[in-house]
Amino acid sequence: MVVIITVDNTYLTDVFNQYKTRENLLYQTWFIKSEKRLRAFKRVRKYVQLFIKHVNNGTFPTDFKNSALEDIMDVIAEQTEIFKGAKHAFMWKPKLRIPDIYENRENQLAFSHCLDQILKANQEIKMLLTVNILTEKKIRGLGPAVANILYFLEPTIFPPFNTAIVNGYNYLTGSKIRLGKWEDYFKLRDGMIELNCRGGQFSKDLGAISAFLFDIGKLNYIVRENEEEYIRISESNTQKLIKKKLEKEDSKNVHQKIQYILATLGNEIGYHAWIASNDHNRMVDGNRLGDVSLPLLPEKIYQLPISLSRTIGLIDVIWFSKNGEPVCAFEVEKSTSIISGMNRMDDLYSIHQENLMMYIVSPNQREEEIRAQFNRPHYMRNQNLHDHLRYILFTDLEKHANFMKKFGKDFTILAPISHYPSGELVR
Repeated sequence: MVVIITVDNTYLTDVFNQYKTRENLLYQTWFIKSEKRLRAFKRVRKYVQLFIKHVNNGTFPTDFKNSALEDIMDVIAEQTEIFKGAKHAFMWKPKLRIPDIYENRENQLAFSHCLDQILKANQEIKMLLTVNILTEKKIRGLGPAVANILYFLEPTIFPPFNTAIVNGYNYLTGSKIRLGKWEDYFKLRDGMIELNCRGGQFSKDLGAISAFLFDIGKLNYIVRENEEEYIRISESNTQKLIKKKLEKEDSKNVHQKIQYILATLGNEIGYHAWIASNDHNRMVDGNRLGDVSLPLLPEKIYQLPISLSRTIGLIDVIWFSKNGEPVCAFEVEKSTSIISGMNRMDDLYSIHQENLMMYIVSPNQREEEIRAQFNRPHYMRNQNLHDHLRYILFTDLEKHANFMKKFGKDFTILAPISHYPSGELVR
């Protein structure tokens, strides 16, 4: 088979040499320094012989599990990243009935005969002809993944085969090798052998060139042929990280903005606002949250058991009366767990049940989730507690905050934007 590769020999030698020195890549970690790789050749051969025996005497099972074939693939899949997922190709998929070697006796024998001949043959051409005979059987689901077994039987003749190796070869040579096609596997094999000869730095064991191509295909080793893809992927990943970071920061900023609105509103209408102690040093539009909060919780709260007072101190916003009684508690739930906020307010309610109102303040899109939480058995069974629960949506609070600051006299100013657990407005 004629393979045309236009990569310059000097360039190949250079990238091979550089690759061999990289301590974190597969040539060093797997090909040179892995004892598992060396032991695998003997173990795979042993289990292949067992597989052949089981097929020949009719004891090979009708499933991959607990078969000699599974033993073979277990050994291969141990070979670090390069063979990760290699077992999947041989797992029986009953809905697709592939690979068709578990219920079809003729196909079993053909596969077994191929492996047996590879073990017995002593010439490359005989081995290639044997594999070609198997490919002509066109056994459904039994594609070039078989090469991952063949490599451990004859590593100088059969390279392994997977997506990353194919991608690396295509990057380096500009080829269009396809997965799952035996004719493409043979093209890949011939091309890899030519690259190996022209680069002149790797041994005849095709594991070395396979590791090289795998690392190129996975973008672990950057050469001029895959650098554009590496940049594209890197930029994409960077953008995702930046977006995630910005979303996280945005979530924090919105949370703190709502805390600021609630605290200033409470202060304006005659209460003393408390903001969660761990948020005092956070800033909103140049304003420190601690500056619109009581510096310390009222004495009545501090007299509680330490664990309880600490939990209450983490409630996002509390409005206290001038004599230190809690009047309203607010948990702002932009994206965090709603139930955790409700549990903190439960603790406050447990020690002050008379007139305390409790509010979950959240984005509009979480309204259904809030109502579901309000209707949990714990709240539904405790009617008194249930009657003290309300929720407020961000958009309503932001829209009407200035009006409420101007005309509010007490917490009842919240009624027009507050919802009962049922979803109905308080009015």
